[in-house]
Amino acid sequence: MTIDGKTVYHTGDTALTVEMQLLEGRVDLMLVPIGDNYTMGVEDAVRAVAFVKPKIVIPMHYNTWEVIRADPRAFQRDVGNQAQVVILAPGESYQLS
Repeated sequence: MTIDGKTVYHTGDTALTVEMQLLEGRVDLMLVPIGDNYTMGVEDAVRAVAFVKPKIVIPMHYNTWEVIRADPRAFQRDVGNQAQVVILAPGESYQLS
């Protein structure tokens, strides 16, 4: 979705898909699941970031149940300098400027 000239890609509850490469370089903010069991895990989410090349990425859909336990800091470490990783606490918000 594009609002005020900024493009946000909310991947939803999904797995890694090769079609994500079609968005390469066109996304300002990407929200990506890292919880694994029902969605992408950290490794596939890092690959999704490499496919899309967003400026900013927010990990989501993790640590609400034991079955989707994941470490957002490991995701941040593995993304490295591919994108800015913003880790939000429950209830916290992020304003894209």
